Amino acid sequence: MSISTPRLDSLTASGTREAFDGIRLADGHVFTLKVGPGGEAAEVFLFPGLTAPDTEAWENEDQWEVWLTGGEFGDGSLYLDVPVEAVRDLIVQHGGEHESQVAPWQSPGKADEVETAKAIATRAFAEWGITAHQDEESLIGGDRNTWLVVGYDQTRKGFPRMLAGPYVVLYLYSDTDEEEITVDRAPASGDEWTVLVGDGSGTEGELITRPADRFAECVEAIADWLTAHRN
Repeated sequence: MSISTPRLDSLTASGTREAFDGIRLADGHVFTLKVGPGGEAAEVFLFPGLTAPDTEAWENEDQWEVWLTGGEFGDGSLYLDVPVEAVRDLIVQHGGEHESQVAPWQSPGKADEVETAKAIATRAFAEWGITAHQDEESLIGGDRNTWLVVGYDQTRKGFPRMLAGPYVVLYLYSDTDEEEITVDRAPASGDEWTVLVGDGSGTEGELITRPADRFAECVEAIADWLTAHRN
């Protein structure tokens, strides 16, 4: 029986935008990789406990980069120019991809940290030159809904004028127990990233909704929306 690799396929098709993104394996191990759209080779960081196969594909270990970054990559190993097919073979050797791809792999050397949705989104937006601002509303019982707002006018300082021009709203949505709209916690299995578009007159509509592990598609949709408004 063949083992599919949907997350690897998605990351290599769209690229990781010059940042490391990760894959959790069925046996619990985690690695991150950086690859361009449609790339045939990647930089791969193996977290402690995960060993590279003893093959030519994994011979280019970059110990020098680990030293230069002052231990940024922790105790793991960084490999350069690893063929994507070799990465796929590694996944298969460990039983395939884990059914839940929501894991603390946000950046090398931070395996024990869990980033909030806001932190993940802010970092991804920064790579596109996009600024977002947090907004919120208080709920009964002391809870609150939180979300991020991206104004079409990225030259404006301060919070977007939502009744004066177009904008988008981004948040995690969950209705497993009760409806939740938030950017204050880490994404979890079953969450959905939701992006709404406002026209500046009080009307909002859905732009895109994606599962928790497909956030890159939401960022691209927002970047495309901004580009359309700038032209």
